Amino acid sequence: MQLRRKALTLLVVLLAATLSAPAVQMDRLRAHVTWLADPAREGRRAGQPGAVEAAQYISAEFFQLGFDVQMQDFGFGRRNVVARHGDAEKYIVVGAHYDGQGKGMPSASDNAAGVAVLLDLARDLKGARLPASLVMIAFDDEEQGLVGSRHYVDNSPWPLENALAVIIFDTMGRSFLDLQSATLFVLGTEYSDELSTVVAKRSRQDMLVAGTDLVGPRSDFAPFALKRIPYLFFTHATHQDYHGPGDTADKINYRRLTQDAALIGEIIRDIARLKSKPVYRAEPLYPSSEVDTILRLFQSVKSEKKDLPPAYQLIFEDMAKKLRAEKSRPTMQLAAASLLALATPRLSPFMLDFMLAPYYQSQNRTDVVAAIKEESARWDK
Repeated sequence: MQLRRKALTLLVVLLAATLSAPAVQMDRLRAHVTWLADPAREGRRAGQPGAVEAAQYISAEFFQLGFDVQMQDFGFGRRNVVARHGDAEKYIVVGAHYDGQGKGMPSASDNAAGVAVLLDLARDLKGARLPASLVMIAFDDEEQGLVGSRHYVDNSPWPLENALAVIIFDTMGRSFLDLQSATLFVLGTEYSDELSTVVAKRSRQDMLVAGTDLVGPRSDFAPFALKRIPYLFFTHATHQDYHGPGDTADKINYRRLTQDAALIGEIIRDIARLKSKPVYRAEPLYPSSEVDTILRLFQSVKSEKKDLPPAYQLIFEDMAKKLRAEKSRPTMQLAAASLLALATPRLSPFMLDFMLAPYYQSQNRTDVVAAIKEESARWDK
């Protein structure tokens, strides 16, 4: 009777631990982001003491998880933290940059949240007995031109040809355009049939699978892409506090971050178990769902943002009409640029003045050009 009672108690404890796992994971994500984005880190600008402390913190976390850890220095106090687990020659690279914007800029979503996902996936995946090794990398100095990831691909400790895929996350945990509903953007499937199939298997309604050309080479996947290594880039995209003092740890949606970290973990498992190595396509094959999703974003913005500036009202209406009629790649790129300009006010003058205004000048749309110039002037002050 006593043994039976003990066995029942043990079963209850194990069941409780299993049921509480997601909450514990969310707490870990929150703890990592809070530490990295704390004012004591002074925004983790590459080479500065806060970034050095962050590298030490990340290294210690990987070491405690049982990874083989090395620091990859590339001058001026900058270093990548590289952690490997597994004996298989083939491996998957999983990465996120840990540097931020510097003093006064907490850089929570960009990219303390990405690092938190990196660390928690390391914990989750190391016990999965995958047929591929894991190479987890916290990159330094992404903000100044992808310096850390460019250094890594030129100085990889292991042959790059053994990499099955590269998984990068950046700017996580906030909603694109500060919309009520969050969207997980997945880019890179256009360059690999195998990765496209894996992502399609895990598809959800709140995922936007799009071509990388809609955002450009603006994160650490780009140096790997130049080496023709298949990649996936995950992001929740930009928001009003992007690269600003308001990008604080308390504004991260940790429940959503936890859900999407779990999804990314499943995709990494699927890639590790592929029967054939992913191949990098010579020519991109863009997802068929892009247009419908961009149109849905336009509609969401117009519904939620009642004070939408006139320039964006005109641009969105025109772009929506063009996308329904032609669905050309240049139009897709301009439509994406208009959304990114609205989402990141600090960067909007560049996109408005050098991408959208010239296009509408070529179309003789003087009304749109005038509205664009007025909107750009608001942010140039």
